[in-house]
Amino acid sequence: MAQAISNISELPGNFVSLELTTIFEETEALDVAKAIAPAISELLSHPSKHSIDTLFHPDAFWRDHVALSWSLRTFHPSSYVSVALESAQKMMRAQFSVISDKVLPLLGRAEIIPSSIVLQETQVHAITFPNGVSVVRAPFTFSTANPRAECTAAFKLIRMKNGDVKVFTVTTAIQELALAPWRKVPSDESPLEIPSTVPTSLDVLVVGGGHAGLSISAYLKSLDINFAMVEKYPAIGDSWAKRYDSTTLHTTRLFGGLPFVPFPSDYPEFVPAKLIAAYYAKYVQDLQLPAYPGRDCVSGVWDDTQSQWTVTLEAAEGIEVITAQILVFAVGIGGRRPIIPHFAGKDSFLGELLHSSAYKDATSWAGKRVVIIGSSTTACDVALDCSGVGADATIIQRGPTRIYPQEHIKTVQALFWNTEMPIEVGDIISTEDPMVLQATLSELVMSQLKATYERVPEYYEGLRKAGFLATVDGSVHQQIFCRSGAHYPDVCPPFSSFGAELMRKPAEPFFFQIKVKSGAEIEAITPTGIAFSDGTQVDADVIVYATGFEKDARTAVETIIGAEQAALLEPVWGVDAEGEMRGVWRPSGHDRIWFHGGELQTMRYYGKFLAVQIAAEIAKVRPTPCRA
Repeated sequence: MAQAISNISELPGNFVSLELTTIFEETEALDVAKAIAPAISELLSHPSKHSIDTLFHPDAFWRDHVALSWSLRTFHPSSYVSVALESAQKMMRAQFSVISDKVLPLLGRAEIIPSSIVLQETQVHAITFPNGVSVVRAPFTFSTANPRAECTAAFKLIRMKNGDVKVFTVTTAIQELALAPWRKVPSDESPLEIPSTVPTSLDVLVVGGGHAGLSISAYLKSLDINFAMVEKYPAIGDSWAKRYDSTTLHTTRLFGGLPFVPFPSDYPEFVPAKLIAAYYAKYVQDLQLPAYPGRDCVSGVWDDTQSQWTVTLEAAEGIEVITAQILVFAVGIGGRRPIIPHFAGKDSFLGELLHSSAYKDATSWAGKRVVIIGSSTTACDVALDCSGVGADATIIQRGPTRIYPQEHIKTVQALFWNTEMPIEVGDIISTEDPMVLQATLSELVMSQLKATYERVPEYYEGLRKAGFLATVDGSVHQQIFCRSGAHYPDVCPPFSSFGAELMRKPAEPFFFQIKVKSGAEIEAITPTGIAFSDGTQVDADVIVYATGFEKDARTAVETIIGAEQAALLEPVWGVDAEGEMRGVWRPSGHDRIWFHGGELQTMRYYGKFLAVQIAAEIAKVRPTPCRA
């Protein structure tokens, strides 16, 4: 099973040094792409080690989205060559053999049709990254015969000081399976009547009706797959409607929408939970999705002789039993199972104690002392709510938080998701490169914004003086994909924000100052508060565990499918040594179980690849996936 890395900085590879390359002008980009196109066509149609040796830079990446590997894989030389065991010279000799050994057999297996390889000339562009590295992006389309599918290959080319043009990255991606072409959704045809009960025989059952469930359902609908989606809450949208009242997206409206039908343009830039719920309900209606709320999936029994699941659903009206070939668990990171750390004396507390998953609003806490364990998004939101109603809020910070003005993330996302560029194009451009390169650029751009935005230095200095441990540098990718937390995009600082209330002087009206306790370990919960390792105590009437949720969804799934089937599954979530997410959007370890989840945009982007893999499995044409 793939082991997770603890930090994205551990991933192999990086950009080629700026000093070793030259800049491309947009006016020459097409000529550069045309000049190298015959060699690329030769590589794809008649793969050979010589082609790779000739075309690729020694530190090149090959990333594949299902087209060749039938998984999500990133190939890079140092992923497979140990510095501890190999001398520098031996490593250099091994560079190309790595991509050759891994990719060439996959190219051969796919049986790319030579006549299908076409440079998409209108899409060729010169791109200069924020770090100054210049590339020509040369996208190709091609068809495979095994299985029959339409695919793309986006080559990014660099030019060395001596004039040689080399491939730095290539991303191959499946676009459409011949046996399961995409259909238009929402459809112009008259809507089909959705049965009032879940059909008893399905190809696919999607478990979970939140963002993950809706996004994969939209893709399955577009592929004309026989499926249904079940949701444990009574109504579609309750996964957001039942969250705390002040919940909003902390990413932009265009970034976070579902496939095919984005958030309405008249929605606020940062969409509140109640509008998200309304959008979900209308989405189901507009796309005519077979969605069944109020059904809790309590059991799935695998029948090896029939190659199908027998699934038991509990509803208010009674039990429903159905069969399905494939289960897709779209239950959120960790299945939304709260983490409640065990602290000595926890049961002795005399006040109110709850996990943030049960939090709605702070109105009943006016005048009370509220202690919030945690310092990520939910903790900061709860503290702001408390401040607004006149509660005495203290955040217990057990580690640094990557905090930044929300305006920064808005600026970054507007580069890819804006009214000038189709959402699908923004998804591709922003997501196709290896994660280590995405993270490097993200860190650089956020650092540049921190240096150029007015009032940012005083903002971070104010946080420091308030005792808030703020990580001000580094990639946001680290928090999202490795940590699954420990970050907070602060709303519109330095006014009416978490940071502003943290720095507010106690005598100022309206809001109560938020306090922070950091730098000491929680030693015990006492009847009246929390005792710390430095000998201090914070008194509390209310304790809120804003401590997140389990990261690995296998724990939640095991209660449904049983220990024997769950033991076959790969870990879910966390970044593997190649920079790909473990267990999600790709083969899970069980051919009839798939996981979908993650960040809103990544669910939209990777969901289409997941849907195509499922369609190929149903059609019995899915090649054996290439596992890490």
